[in-house]
Amino acid sequence: MERTIFAMELCFRWDASLHQTLREHVKSHPLALGHHEKWVAYRNLESDLLAHLERVERGCWDYFNDDQRAKNDYAMWVHGMMTDETARLTPSGPVDAYRGDAPRYLTFTVAFLVVQGTPTDSALFQLCDIPEQALWQRASFIRILQGLGCVNFASVESDLMYLIPRDEDWSLTSEDLSQSKFEYLRPLY
Repeated sequence: MERTIFAMELCFRWDASLHQTLREHVKSHPLALGHHEKWVAYRNLESDLLAHLERVERGCWDYFNDDQRAKNDYAMWVHGMMTDETARLTPSGPVDAYRGDAPRYLTFTVAFLVVQGTPTDSALFQLCDIPEQALWQRASFIRILQGLGCVNFASVESDLMYLIPRDEDWSLTSEDLSQSKFEYLRPLY
């Protein structure tokens, strides 16, 4: 059985309320959900992401229907969830809007390892068929997020979602995002 990968990471300007909302999505995402419950959980997540999309400054998404690449890329995304992805060794400290602190950021990631040849795989292929000049447009991210209801979790071998950072003291800075490890996050326009 061959696989396809779909993954998306969004980099939001820091917002404590959004962070709390996304953190609740992660915490309430148990491993043993039924297919319908998982679909509902992701639809609720999609709604919250779309409601805050004006705060997204950078992002990336991938769709690859090459089995080996799908497995390798999915393992890479899982690895990002299991390691310390912060760009520094010490906390950045809490955000203080009154001091004129430089902007802070958070990232949120979802990924699906999908069985190739399924209706879900075909729907994702069509959803991600975006002209090259539009890849990093906010409208393309909206289109993809709005279309994720096509995912039938009976066709998903594995899925993940995670939030960086876990708490405000480790929020990402502009300096962090300028490091090569974050170059895959493209500015959206």
